[in-house]
Amino acid sequence: MLTRARSPLHSYGRGWHFRTSNRAVNKVRMYQLTDEQKAALIARYSGRFHAPLLSYGTVRDYCDSCDHLPWLASVQNDLKDLQRPWTIKATLGLLPPPARLLEIGAGEPLVAAALADLDYNVTVVDPYDGSGGGPTAYEQFVQSYSRVRIIQEEFRPGLAELENQTFDAIYSISVLEHVPDPFLGTLFQAVSMHLRPGGWSFHSVDCVIHGAQSTYHREQCSRIVRYLNQFVARDVIPGEELLKLLDQANDDIETCYLSAAGHNLWRAGAPYDTFPFREVISVQFATKAEEKRRGS
Repeated sequence: MLTRARSPLHSYGRGWHFRTSNRAVNKVRMYQLTDEQKAALIARYSGRFHAPLLSYGTVRDYCDSCDHLPWLASVQNDLKDLQRPWTIKATLGLLPPPARLLEIGAGEPLVAAALADLDYNVTVVDPYDGSGGGPTAYEQFVQSYSRVRIIQEEFRPGLAELENQTFDAIYSISVLEHVPDPFLGTLFQAVSMHLRPGGWSFHSVDCVIHGAQSTYHREQCSRIVRYLNQFVARDVIPGEELLKLLDQANDDIETCYLSAAGHNLWRAGAPYDTFPFREVISVQFATKAEEKRRGS
């Protein structure tokens, strides 16, 4: 049977940088897959799970995760309970183990650890400097998640720890919406440098489609599309496809939204009038790099 640690309390930073805080890692949430569970996940998702170029999170996918990855679908009571399992399924669908993976900005590396249990070779790059309410428990994570290589840095070009290294896939979970220009462009330059030709870049992004900051979030998703097209994508994503996707999500009864309970966690005690409810979805990108590096 799956051994599950008692769920800790969570603390969320202000603004839109909601990552696991130090209070959340007093008891590290270790989940170790049994051989039977590994085999079941591989049989269900390996080469079978479809990760489209552009998509949004759905209730159907969330319920599937509750059935088959319950330890990741019940951690945080916000959109990460949808996004973390989606990342596991997308990885299995796109790349068999032991592919080399890099996660940008993991916080507590729950997904990276699960992928390592599935025999992927996983590296995490995160500054662990407390920014945006994020954790600083770097040494604790290194000790607790020994199968994951953890680098305490911001992901950018020129990291000595990543010199001459490429990966089969580079992914992120609820990170890119927090990275403003010009740093977003710099991040995708690093993706281009460290993603092998023909590798995959996939990301799940919180996107407000109605309410406060919806204009910023739509524009940020457009910037992500632009940088994917510029630095990574073999198949260019037409800008109008993103607009169509957001319109489709708005009309789809299956769209998975941040719940009222999740919003209350994100509010983090702020007066409601300063942080009113907004409709938030997960926008997911899965792009394959060109087989030859650009400019080669």
